[in-house]
Amino acid sequence: MSAVQPIIECHGLVHIYKTADVEAVALQGLDLEINDGEMVAIVGASGSGKTTLMNVLAAVDRPSAGQAVVAGWHLLELSEGERDRYRREAVGYVWQQASLNFIPELSVEQNLQLPMIASIQSRSARHERAGELMRDFALEPRRHHLPAALSGGEQRLLAMSMALANRPKVLLADEPTAGIDRAMGNNVLTRLRETRDREGTTIVFVTHERRAEDYVDRVLRIRDGRTSSETSVDLGERVIVDRTGRLQLPRQLIDEVGLRGLARVRRMGDGILIVPAHDGKGDE
Repeated sequence: MSAVQPIIECHGLVHIYKTADVEAVALQGLDLEINDGEMVAIVGASGSGKTTLMNVLAAVDRPSAGQAVVAGWHLLELSEGERDRYRREAVGYVWQQASLNFIPELSVEQNLQLPMIASIQSRSARHERAGELMRDFALEPRRHHLPAALSGGEQRLLAMSMALANRPKVLLADEPTAGIDRAMGNNVLTRLRETRDREGTTIVFVTHERRAEDYVDRVLRIRDGRTSSETSVDLGERVIVDRTGRLQLPRQLIDEVGLRGLARVRRMGDGILIVPAHDGKGDE
C-alpha cells in the first residue's frame, strides 16, 4: 500500500506586503505539509498570517520567497495565464465575505454553472453537476432564487458549491462559518466533511471557532507568520520543528517555567531538555 503523499507543500514561505510607506512581513519562513484527502483547519490570532496563507495557496497573492507547491503546481513560477488555469483546474476558493463568491443578478443554478462555463464544459455536463451540488448542499428548493433571497448560511453553501463546481483537487475557505448561527455553522462543516469523504477533495480552511476541531483530521496553529503546532485526531498536540530547527513553544508553557531570552538546551535520552539559562539544572 503506497504512502499518502502531500498535496500541499510549503517550505520557507515568505510573503511581504508593500505599500508606499511600509513593508509588512505576513509570512516569515512558514513550513507546511498537507496530505492528499486531508481536512485541515488553520487557526491563529488576528495578524498571524493565516488569511495571507490562504491567498497565497489560492494564487490570489504571489509569495515573495520560498517554495509553495499545490497539486504539482509551483506557485512562485506561474505566469499570469497559468495562475488563471490553476484557479480553474486545481483549487476552489471560498472568500470570507460570501457575496464576493457569486454574481448577485444570477440565480443559484446560474451561479453554479459559471465556473464550468469558464472551463468550457458542455451544457449537459454543467446542468448535471449543478444538480448534484444543489442536492449535496440542500439548495434545490432555491435553484431559481437570487443570492439576496438566501439566508447567510445558504449563501455560504452556495459559495462552497461554486468553488467545488469544477471538482478541484483542493478546496480553500477563509472563515466558512463566520457570521452564521451555530446550527448552520455545524451544517456547513458537516457538508464540507461529506464532500471530502465523497469526492476525495483536500479541504483546508481558516477558522477561529473551536467547534471546527471536531470535524477535521488536523488543526494547524500559526503564530507570527509560521506554523507553530498541530493537533491531530490520532496523535494529539505536537510542536512543529521547521527545517532550520526553529520551533515555537506554547505560550503557557513558556510562562510557567519563566523561559525568557537565553535558554540552555541539551539532549536527554531520546529527547531534548530546554531550561532557562539561569537554571543550574541545564548543566547537570
